[in-house]
Amino acid sequence: MRFFILSLFGKDRPGIVAGVSKALYKMGLNLEDSSMTRLNGEFTIMLIVASERDISAEDILQNLQEVGQEYELFMVCRELEKVVYPKAEAIYRIVVFGSDKPGIVYGVSSILADLGLNISDLRTEKRGSLYVMVIEAEGQEDVEDILRLELEKLKDLLGVDISVEREEEERL
Repeated sequence: MRFFILSLFGKDRPGIVAGVSKALYKMGLNLEDSSMTRLNGEFTIMLIVASERDISAEDILQNLQEVGQEYELFMVCRELEKVVYPKAEAIYRIVVFGSDKPGIVYGVSSILADLGLNISDLRTEKRGSLYVMVIEAEGQEDVEDILRLELEKLKDLLGVDISVEREEEERL
């Protein structure tokens, strides 16, 4: 099995996901992992795709050329040596709400790094003057108590609301 990471982005408009997924399907590629979202009017796609065929990253980009031109997409693809889906002992969902100001992402991500937590997903969005950040972080040991304590201190320092949930169910 061969694995590739593929990144595409362009002006958001209807049909991008259908066009890209159709081209990948026609190549016989399976979508293993994906993240697709709109960022300030740009639609971004990040995918891990797999193939049992002898195919290269250049072959994939060549087969995506037509859809890439139709939707004016920038595209990058490279083969991965291996794909590992680590199993985490503890998974946390952290949500931050507050007035937008510099340092929110840095403050939260520094605490997570100091506790040995890996950020597996991070999304931010401005809604007027309101800033919203949602983080999924995972680690190999349960640090919920210290995480809550450290985020409580940061909450007061930044003047934002922060909530933490620990996922209890095993993920996919």
